[in-house]
Parts: sequence; structure tokens; C-alpha cells
Amino acid sequence: MTKRKKILEAPQGTYTPLPHNLVDSASFMGASHPARSLLCELLRQHNSRNNGHLQLTSTWLKKRGWTSNAVVHRAKLELIKRGLIIQTRQGGLNAGANLYALTWLPISNFVGLDIQSKDYHQGQWRFMDSSPVIGKHKLCSASRCGTAPPNGMAGSLAAPSHGTKTALFVDSTAPPNGNNEYIPIPTDKTFKPVVGRKGKSGIPKTHTAHKLNIKYQ
Repeated sequence: MTKRKKILEAPQGTYTPLPHNLVDSASFMGASHPARSLLCELLRQHNSRNNGHLQLTSTWLKKRGWTSNAVVHRAKLELIKRGLIIQTRQGGLNAGANLYALTWLPISNFVGLDIQSKDYHQGQWRFMDSSPVIGKHKLCSASRCGTAPPNGMAGSLAAPSHGTKTALFVDSTAPPNGNNEYIPIPTDKTFKPVVGRKGKSGIPKTHTAHKLNIKYQ
């Protein structure tokens, strides 16, 4: 008969273990500091027979130093998303508080919970350690699906290796003597404005002839 190995550094009093494979998991290591801290508040309530009946009421948390309901809400949703906890009962008015369970521990008492033993899958936090898949095929590696060539990024050449070529145009859009040439348009000084009755344009003849350089007859 083998003797049970004595734990030399066992803590005094009650405690809830955190397995090393859980602490080293992507689910736990990727969690934010508020989420980890909130997980410790649930650990403090566990007494080895009430998993699934843990709560996160504001009354309890304020005594523990939590002052922001928004921070608590975000941390709680993060723990659920990472599979570290699950909600086991929906609370509300005259229904008590929401209840939660630590997913690396079994649930021994399902009385008063919204789930049954067949609905509880222990170890949901492990799913974040596996690589994401699409259907039955794993995501391809970076060397196969990456946008960069496998041999590295080659410097792109702005000009071909044998030199640049001059573009040839059959019909040039620019005049042969250059662009933007100004060609004066001759004015017709014999123009006769016809306004109203003859000689009643409303503008003095001397003024109009001086400004417009128009010859009146």
C-alpha cells in the first residue's frame, strides 16, 4: 500500500486550487487584470461544495473594494467569453442574484440552478488553447496563406533592369511651338450696339466711345 505524499507547503485554512495548466492557459494569461481580479472574488466564495452558486452582487463587491459597476460588468463578460466561468442561474426581481460557476471545478449541487448536470461541461477554458478552425480544416499557416512571399519581401524596382523606355505618341496633344501660347483676338471696332430706339441707349456717346472704343454713326 502506497503512502500518500505529504504536501510540505500546504496552506493553512480553506482554499480553492488554481491548477497550473489553467494558469498557463491562453484563456487565463490573455485575460485583463480586472477580469483576473474578479475571478479571485469568486474563488473567495467557494467552499468546496457551492460551485455554481457563486454571486457577484454589488453589495459583496463594494466591501471588497470594487467601486465601478461598468468595470465589473466588462470583467464578468470577459470571464464568460474566455470560458473561465459560466452563468448557472438568471436572477432578477424577486429571483435573487445571478449565479456563476468556476469551469475547472465540478458542480456537486444543481438545486436552484437553471442548468442540469448534462448541460455542464467542465473545462471550457481549454477551448481557447486550440487553434481556430474553419469547418473541418485548420487555418493554413502563414507560409502558405501569407501575403508575403516565402523567401522574404523583395525590394520592388521602379524601373526595369535594362533601363527605362521613352513612350511614343503618334499624335501629340501639345503644339509644336510649346504650350500656353497667347493669340490675341482682333476686335471689331465697327460694332454698332442696338439698344432701344435709335440714339437712345441711355449712355452718353462720349462716355461709351471712350470706354468701349465703339464708333457710332
